This record gives sequence, C-alpha cells and structure tokens, in this order.
Amino acid sequence: MESQPLPKKTKAPPPTPEEIERRREARKNEVIPPGVSRREWKKQQKLQRWEETKDQYRQDMRLKKKQQRERKRERLRNDDEYRNSVAKRPKSQIATNVNIAIDCEFDDLMNQKEIVSMANQIRSCYSSMRHCQYELPIQILSFNKRLKERYETSNPEYTSWKGINFQSERLADLITPENKHQFVYLTADTDNDIQELSSGKTYIIGGIVDKNRHKNLCFNKAKEMGLAMARLPIGQYIKINSRDVLVTSHVYEIMCRWFECKDWREAFNKVLPPRKVVQGDDEKDDMNGEEVKRKGW
Repeated sequence: MESQPLPKKTKAPPPTPEEIERRREARKNEVIPPGVSRREWKKQQKLQRWEETKDQYRQDMRLKKKQQRERKRERLRNDDEYRNSVAKRPKSQIATNVNIAIDCEFDDLMNQKEIVSMANQIRSCYSSMRHCQYELPIQILSFNKRLKERYETSNPEYTSWKGINFQSERLADLITPENKHQFVYLTADTDNDIQELSSGKTYIIGGIVDKNRHKNLCFNKAKEMGLAMARLPIGQYIKINSRDVLVTSHVYEIMCRWFECKDWREAFNKVLPPRKVVQGDDEKDDMNGEEVKRKGW
C-alpha cells in the first residue's frame, strides 16, 4: 500500500524588520532597578514572560502532541514499511523481582540545562522499560524541586506512566536496618564489579548530570549510608573512550539488555554508541584494571 503524504509542519514566521527594530527600542528604554545586573534583570524578565504565557504554552504543547499522535497513526495505517519497523512493546513481561531506583537528590548540584538533560534521560529509561522483555520497574526518588517542575511543564502526562513511580521521598526514607542488605548503589568509584543482577535487590543509579564536577559523589553517599556498592563490569569486556561518559539512561538500558541476553559484552555493545567504544583486539590487554569513571552511576 502506498503511503499518503503527511501534512507539513508549520513554523512560526521570522520577525519582520519592524518587529526587530521595536524590540531594540524596547531594550534601550528598559529601566533596570538599582543593584540588579543586566543579566539578572534579563532572567527576571524571562521568568515573568514564562509566568504570563505558560498556560497558553501548555495548551499549544498538548495540541502539538495530539497532532503528532494523529500523524503517527496515519502513517501506521498507510505505510507498511514504517509499521513493520516500529518496535512494539511485549504483550507480557517476565518477572525478575529486581527493582531500579534513580536517586535524584542532587537537584541543587545541577544547572537548568542539566536538569533538562536528566528529565530526558528518565524519559528514555521509561521507553526502555516499556520495550524490555523483562520487568524492571523504576522508582524516581527525591522527585521534587526543578526536576518535578520540568516534568509538569514539558511532560505533564508522566503521571499516567505505568511501571515507574515518581515519589518525593528520599533514598534514606526507604532504608531501614532490616532491609539495607537489599540495596546496591551503582558507582564507578568502587572496585566491586557486578557479575549478575540478583533477585530481591534494588539497584540504585545516581540521577545526576554534572560533567564530572562532583568527584566520588555517589560513592561517598553510599558509604555514608552503609550501602553495598558495585559497578557495571565494563572494563572486563570492552574498552571505553575515557573522554566520554555513561549516562543514567545507558546504565538502565544496559541492565535491561543484560536480562534479555545474560551477556554483559553483548549488552554493552547493543546500548553504547560506537563512538564510546574503542575498537580493535589490540586494546584487549589494556582493559584489565583500567578505571572507567562515568556520571550517574
């Protein structure tokens, strides 16, 4: 069946010369309050504009997403090749008795751009969870402050996501002397390589994007709380380009792939982009003992 042409997306027209000139004049006539820098004033004005337009923005975003869903449904009906290429969620998932927690108690250590990145990574984890053949439910801990605000403005439908639990409680609120042995904090700063994901365990991934500014952050937190620590056995199987980082969403997806194939090397190669992996058999001897540090775990 031949595919039907889809309606083209419309873009906002560029500002006219008159509009550009009007904006310039408005900037010249701005009265900046005493004691406030121009940069801070611009931030305040931007926040004010957002407060004035956020309701309309949310309405526009809902309409945009509705149109995207309609375009996708139309393409699924009319394009056989596209329909066959779309990955479908398994009808049923195999129970694992393994839980994943993403510790987001690092909100204050990230700038706004990093908050946006963290929100996108959680959404990517949700997508991986839905398409995994095995059940790996996710708890998002310390879901408050700017990360929650980001979801409420850009992904308000998150409240209807299945299999992922957004909660304001901190990691410390969940741990007791009786259940402490069930938690394992994943951090690259430990020498303990994990060999398999064990039933009855909750594996904690640090939910932070920080460009490696905060050294040993997850390690120190786990040590202070007296939690077991482990790291994915990357160094045993592949060599990673040390300039790159392993993001939170990659850690979760690697764990999904491990359950599906029970092979760490295959899981790493399926998930990590080729640019992260150093190719060549001659690198094999350099893997053992090499410290691979990544953000988010």
